[in-house]
Amino acid sequence: MLPALVAAARGRCRGAHFGTYDYTAGLSITAMHQVPSHPACDFARHVMQVCLAGTGVAISDGATTVMPVGPHRPSADGRPLSETQRQENLHAVHRGWRVHFDDVRMSLRNGFYQGWDLNPGQLPSRYAAVFSFYLEAQQEAAARLKAFVEKAAQATLLGSIFDDAATGQGLLNFFLRGINCGALTEDDALATGLTLAELRGRSFVKILNARRGV
Repeated sequence: MLPALVAAARGRCRGAHFGTYDYTAGLSITAMHQVPSHPACDFARHVMQVCLAGTGVAISDGATTVMPVGPHRPSADGRPLSETQRQENLHAVHRGWRVHFDDVRMSLRNGFYQGWDLNPGQLPSRYAAVFSFYLEAQQEAAARLKAFVEKAAQATLLGSIFDDAATGQGLLNFFLRGINCGALTEDDALATGLTLAELRGRSFVKILNARRGV
């Protein structure tokens, strides 16, 4: 139905959001297992990617419902929380951040680069997840892309990773999306040997063809 819905919108559909909980409820999955990491959700996300590939419609992953919010609040008469209550609040916040962090990292691994959050307290864990995703992989991605750009027209064997042109586009996309979210800079990408024009051209095939004189 997704292509039909996009067609019916006549150019007005700019994004599609995966509804984790509506979808899992529709499959009669019990509440305890209605989580973004459920295998049924992986299937639905992959269907979305296949159906919307090349349409220009952006895809967004679902939300995490575990909130980084403590269960205890100060009493109306101003009495402070007990040490046990403070520790329970701290544990709840840390757990909420961890669950959200893991969900965002899973989305990024699956090729969903947008998502939505339900509470301002989830912003720290989203930034941590997104930035760590790019910063942890930056050096390896840069080395692979640099080696591939230097060879230009042929595949490259770097360590145990064999790259082809399609992977070259994936490496280029890594830097483009890292720059777009603020985790990386254009200088980080230019250190791979790309020119600014090549980077902003966003096509690895065009880079290869230009360097080969095609």
